[in-house]
Amino acid sequence: MAVKKKKVLTYNGKPLIRDGNRIYYGDLGEDLILVLDILESEKSGDLDVSKKILVQVMDNTGELGKGQVYRKATRDNIYKALDIGEWWLQDALKQAEN
Repeated sequence: MAVKKKKVLTYNGKPLIRDGNRIYYGDLGEDLILVLDILESEKSGDLDVSKKILVQVMDNTGELGKGQVYRKATRDNIYKALDIGEWWLQDALKQAEN
């Protein structure tokens, strides 16, 4: 019997994992991750479209999604949230190396 591997959605080579209204972005083995919380959404046809997203760079050394928050902001769509969040995460990971 062949085992099927699940494909993971990625953005710029890092995985995006959704759990309800929370999206985790980044390598879960690293000390920092990006957490996106969908605070508001609206229906557009058959789809739910995010209208307000909380962006947080968070410590990932303890329980997933329960770490210290280093930076946070809100954005009005998923693209803007990922855009600023990814930049913050890259910057924070570089600073952590030094």
